[in-house]
Amino acid sequence: MQAVLAEYKVVPGFYTAGTYVSGMYLEAALEAVKGKFEDKAAFVRALHNVRLASSPMGPIRIDEYGKPVLNIYVRKVERKDGRLVNAIVETFPEVTQFWNYDPKRFLAAPVYSRDYPPAKNLE
Repeated sequence: MQAVLAEYKVVPGFYTAGTYVSGMYLEAALEAVKGKFEDKAAFVRALHNVRLASSPMGPIRIDEYGKPVLNIYVRKVERKDGRLVNAIVETFPEVTQFWNYDPKRFLAAPVYSRDYPPAKNLE
């Protein structure tokens, strides 16, 4: 954050943090395979095994479905030192794509679409 502030004179936003964390993630996986990304299966396994305990977005890992598991931060805008900033109100740790639903039960349901769930009260 300090480097972005110094270089660009702005507080880094979500896209800056997301790109930086992606780089951290790739770096950790590349280190695990000693830079030999040509072995695609080993590299994919390494990506799934990466556990970033600390990043600009908090701890992050990939689940068995290939989706991120990360903290979700509920924020509100506050004025601090004359600037508007996002202040964390609550943190929900290690949120998956399934939130608090059972993954097997969730995946057994039909895919959300225009036809599901059925609209019972339309004319």
